[in-house]
Amino acid sequence: MTATEKLYQIIQTLPEAQISEVLNFAEFLQHRQASDQDAPKHPNSIPPGTLTDKDIAKRRADAIRNMKGLLKADQPTPTDEEVTVMLETHRTEKYL
Repeated sequence: MTATEKLYQIIQTLPEAQISEVLNFAEFLQHRQASDQDAPKHPNSIPPGTLTDKDIAKRRADAIRNMKGLLKADQPTPTDEEVTVMLETHRTEKYL
């Protein structure tokens, strides 16, 4: 029995809602296969949106530049215990 025949037998026993899910999944696989075939076959190419993308790299550099100012403080570096308290306070405010 082929995979197609097995799939056909199983689908006949499913309710309509689950058949729709199987159909959606099959369409997803079909779309992904078409996208994979259309994609360039360059193994060293970097897809847009990765951390090496110029736009993201610029935003990352800007964020680092802005954070450097946070390191300049007139106060001593907080201890581990103080950092733990700050984190607990932040999480309490955020999640409660």
